[in-house]
Amino acid sequence: MIKKLKLNNFKCFQEIDMKFTNVNVLTGLNGMGKSTVMQGILLLAQDGKGVSTSQNLSLKGKYVNLGIGQDVLYEKAENDEIGIEILVEDNQDKIVLGYKSEEDVLPIVQKSNGKASAELEKCLSYLSAYRIEPRFLYQIENETELEKRYFGKNGEYAIQYLKLYGGDSVRNCSILRGNVEKDTILDQVKEWLDMISPGVSPIITVNPSSRTAELQYEYIENREKTNSYKSVNVGFGITYVLPVVVSLVAAQRGDVLLIENPEAHIHPHGQRMLGELIAMAGNGGVQVIVETHSDHVLNGIRVAVKQKKLKAADTSFFFFYKDVEDSFRHKVMCPMLDSNGRLDKWPEGFFDEWENALLELL
Repeated sequence: MIKKLKLNNFKCFQEIDMKFTNVNVLTGLNGMGKSTVMQGILLLAQDGKGVSTSQNLSLKGKYVNLGIGQDVLYEKAENDEIGIEILVEDNQDKIVLGYKSEEDVLPIVQKSNGKASAELEKCLSYLSAYRIEPRFLYQIENETELEKRYFGKNGEYAIQYLKLYGGDSVRNCSILRGNVEKDTILDQVKEWLDMISPGVSPIITVNPSSRTAELQYEYIENREKTNSYKSVNVGFGITYVLPVVVSLVAAQRGDVLLIENPEAHIHPHGQRMLGELIAMAGNGGVQVIVETHSDHVLNGIRVAVKQKKLKAADTSFFFFYKDVEDSFRHKVMCPMLDSNGRLDKWPEGFFDEWENALLELL
């Protein structure tokens, strides 16, 4: 589990210091720094072993491509050093990068032993905001990668994973829903998809010779199955959310999941159910760091806390903003949640647009 992250002179932040719990929700207007926090973590995770053995750090890797030096140095930096400090369990890494404006590999001028980054590389999965869309066929990956619960940053291998390991029992019993005897990964993916889009059930066929997989869906209506339909002929959002559901259901205690915009293309009811799934995964010892613009995801987590499906102490909300009274510096505020799912503060710009619109309609 990531316990702390500190960034200095990194992209939009002069300095930011954050403490994480099981479920962490990054919110705020576009361009306020949510993705920057994710990128700071991913930059270390994508080259965890290299952090401890190399004298340089590449800005390009399997998770993120941050460009060149001038793209990552804070615009108003008073020096040319970029700092990233992270605490993973009891291992702490602190690296300081030198500045080369036109290079995509920066020198490490100061570092610790690199154990935290190496540990993070082993336990982290990342799903970007750009995920797989409905297709006629999907590529399949080497099975050894899938054994590590690697779904691809776009979720492109989630379908194959579900086919290969869907019969395995869920390791995180906190997420079990419906008939608890149906405790396989595939059973629980179907249960949660049914909550997001009632009646939907995935069907996966893999062709090893062509290294492709086909995804279809059928619907359960009055306990009877409909015909199966190719994913391109079913609602876009169902396929788009599938990797999110698979990653949360398959996750085990100690895993770290970074997910961007899980709510994309999903109806508000489904978004709230995603919030509940995120909360229940966190209750079982999975760490989830989610970037979202959805008050429905937020409320799904809040309701889960009220229903005792997650402790308030295991939940953190971060609101990113520009402080107009402090030279427009990017900062973060942390509304606190109580055991009834209530927040102690509701700053301007923090999911208040519904209320603002209603006031204009009066």
